[in-house]
Amino acid sequence: MGRACGGLCASCQRMYDFQSKRLNFEFESLKPKESWEKKLRRLMLYFEEDTQLRDILITGGDALMSQNSTLRNILDAVYRMAIRKKKANLNRPDGEKYAELVRVRLGSRLLAYLPMRINEELIAILKDFRQKGASIGIQQFIIQTHFQSPLEVTPEAEKAIHLLLEAGWNITNQLVYNVAASRRGHTAKLRQTLNSLGVICYYTFFRQRIQGELCGIYT
Repeated sequence: MGRACGGLCASCQRMYDFQSKRLNFEFESLKPKESWEKKLRRLMLYFEEDTQLRDILITGGDALMSQNSTLRNILDAVYRMAIRKKKANLNRPDGEKYAELVRVRLGSRLLAYLPMRINEELIAILKDFRQKGASIGIQQFIIQTHFQSPLEVTPEAEKAIHLLLEAGWNITNQLVYNVAASRRGHTAKLRQTLNSLGVICYYTFFRQRIQGELCGIYT
């Protein structure tokens, strides 16, 4: 939904995009070509009429860089879209039904960068969406985050994790292998720390250049 992020990680694709000049700071050219309200309707229509997509990942940038009012608006739009799909499928024959939504994910690094962002108002929004979504068949509600080192799991981060889990959202962590994070047992310690807090360490990957192109290898 946007390019805003809490930082620029060494492992992030955006760093290489800036270095290769695929991304730039020409703000005039980066101005949106349509209003956000119009774009959101267009995106929801795309999902609503699709026969295969069952998973929405709201990211950016970083989903939690949005204001609470904006995030509430997005989640409300997703909820209304999911209801319309279910109603439409009641009148569509087998083989022609739309794919119904089963998973909603929010991608955010702010649990590490700015865990204080996980405030009471945000938790109320997430809890409300989970309750409504579960009532119409959405099964998974996930915060997809990114801790690189156990040093990032501060007391503030632990508090944010507990609040999100209590709101009924699962938390999964992606880890990028790099020299600093992988030496001296940092990676193993991070997995132990996150597992003890209820965070699912769901994949790791590293990036390398193959014939000049940046490639990701996942495990």
